[in-house]
Amino acid sequence: MIESNKIPLSKAIAKKIKALPEGTVFNYSYFDVPASGELALAKALSRLTASGTITRIAKGKYYKPKETSFGKLKPQEDEIIKSLTYKGDKTIGYLTGIALYNRLALTTQVPNTLTIATNNILPSKKIGPYKIKYSKRNVAIEEKDIPLLQLLDVLMDIRTIPDTDVNKTFEIILDKIKKLDAKQKSRLLKLSFQYNPATRALAGALFERYIDNTNLNTLKETLNPLSKYDIGISEKILSNKANWNIQ
Repeated sequence: MIESNKIPLSKAIAKKIKALPEGTVFNYSYFDVPASGELALAKALSRLTASGTITRIAKGKYYKPKETSFGKLKPQEDEIIKSLTYKGDKTIGYLTGIALYNRLALTTQVPNTLTIATNNILPSKKIGPYKIKYSKRNVAIEEKDIPLLQLLDVLMDIRTIPDTDVNKTFEIILDKIKKLDAKQKSRLLKLSFQYNPATRALAGALFERYIDNTNLNTLKETLNPLSKYDIGISEKILSNKANWNIQ
């Protein structure tokens, strides 16, 4: 926490910003000031913005520009994502949607929208060149689970990922799941219980056919036996899909 009784708060804020690497996106929480210092913090950041030391890219979010021979660079995508998915050291969200699927080589489409999965419904906004959308998740988001949650998000969105087809996407994700260790596979299956029925059915069929066909009864019991899941996957790839009412 910045202690304003040792040096003036404005100088302490400027010192912390100076220590930041160029190209960093940050918000008010970076400074950890007491409530009594919030107004002074806002004024200090306003002065630093006016001087060009930092750039305001959204309400409460700032960027320390990276200087190059071509001028100041815009904030990098990873820095914006980090500022949206962490609060201090705590993980509060993760990247999902088309930007994620592009990174996983599932689509060639490069979006100007970043979709962030969080536990709360938040309004869309714009940060720098990006539109930010939020997608609510019921599962508690822990940093160690993010790669697994992202794989489950692919299964959830498998029909709507652009510039690809269901079978190709399934094969890519299957390969990634096969490479997980036993503990990660078990955790992924457990996390799937927090997803919608179609995702649970697809995860169950995938595990039954390719990973481990034991201990799947509990997952199957969460599904309505009369429901059908129109996913459009080939029987050649998922020969047991009828066991899980997948079409």
